[in-house]
Amino acid sequence: YTTVEKVLVTVLLVLWYVGMPEIGYKPAVDATGVVVGTIWEHILWPLSHANVWHLAGNLWFLWYMKGRLYMRESYVMAVLCSFLPVIPGMWDWTPSAEPISTVGFSGVLCASIGARWGEWIKRSRNFAAYGTFGKKVLPFVAVGMFIPHVNWSIHLYCLIVGLAYGRWE
Repeated sequence: YTTVEKVLVTVLLVLWYVGMPEIGYKPAVDATGVVVGTIWEHILWPLSHANVWHLAGNLWFLWYMKGRLYMRESYVMAVLCSFLPVIPGMWDWTPSAEPISTVGFSGVLCASIGARWGEWIKRSRNFAAYGTFGKKVLPFVAVGMFIPHVNWSIHLYCLIVGLAYGRWE
């Protein structure tokens, strides 16, 4: 079942990259307070990728993952997390006239990782497992804080929401 999921996701993401326009969501409001974006941007952003290397990296990580993937649930979590406000000052470090859009499947992958860790924490019945999660997973999200044009907060949100889902599912 997992391999079938991976094949379907891979085909979908590659076909989307080749045949569809890049669709990403933007911050809720621009610098003047005007609302930007549409609901479709929030629903479709995980399918688009900034470039072929971005797509290849997400697909590599998808195929690297073992076990239950929570794909449907993780996609929904990523879409819902896209409505949360971006942590101020962390959207983009380089000023530009247009707001940067968030694109890519990594939010879904982060939600999946969080759900798997949450499931492990639930099975372990040990509060210290949260510390293990913090030491082994959160540093990877923290690295995104230092990379321009990476909306690291969506990764954090998806990871935490996935963790809660896996823990209390």
